[in-house]
Formats: sequence, C-alpha cells, structure tokens
Amino acid sequence: MAGIQGKYSSSRAQGSGRSVHASTKTQSSPRKHPNPKKPKKRERLPASLRFTETKRGKTTVRRYSGRTFYRFEEVQGKLVDFVEIFTAGEHHAIDVRFQDKTALHFIIDPGFIMETELADWKTGNWRPIKRWPLIHSETHRITR
Repeated sequence: MAGIQGKYSSSRAQGSGRSVHASTKTQSSPRKHPNPKKPKKRERLPASLRFTETKRGKTTVRRYSGRTFYRFEEVQGKLVDFVEIFTAGEHHAIDVRFQDKTALHFIIDPGFIMETELADWKTGNWRPIKRWPLIHSETHRITR
C-alpha cells in the first residue's frame, strides 16, 4: 500500500537554503518610511487661491491677495428678525437683528455704494433670488 502524500512536499524536500525559496516566493518591496525631518512636497496653488487664516475667538479672517473675508460664526444658528441699513450724514451702519434680541452691528466709514442681493446656496452655486436698488451713502448721493 502506498503511503499517503499530502498536496505539498515536506519542507525538507524543498531545502533550507534561501535561494530555493527566492524563486517560489513573491518578492515584497522593502517598506519605505517617510523621513520625519523632510516635509511632503505640496502642490503650489496659484497666488489668487493662497490665503492666510486667523482665528479670533469664533471669528475667522481669511486674507487673500487683494481681498479679505470675515466670518462671524458667533451668530451661527441664530434666527434673523430683520436687517436694517442706516445712513445719515457721516454715520452709516448695518444692523442684523436676531429673534433673541441680539444684533450684529456694522459701522461703515463714509463714501460707499452698497449692492444688496439675496441668493440661494443650497446647490453649492450662487443662484440670485432678489436684487435691491443700489444704496448710496449720504456723501455720495446724486442730487437732482
């Protein structure tokens, strides 16, 4: 009666030398550990898209070349009661009044023309809903 042989030969039959296994095993590449001292190379953004960001409490200021954005996250989630624009002589202001009886008040130096629009951002794209007539500061009003 013949002896039962397994599907694979015994390890002794294959030999114990490394060269024997090298031809049957797949080669694995050595692990490359990133050098912690060398920073990753980042893609260069165009100058118009580069910005610096500063946090002042919950307010975020993003500065791009030639423009600045201010985000007032302190008012996030508040329900707006109304928005009022005040212009008289050398004093100009915008009040955003909330239902909890608080307000976000912007005082503007003289000499402006304000363009006001209501827009929908639900799709991620600007979709104008309503546009109001231009608002001129008292110092820039055209007398007729």
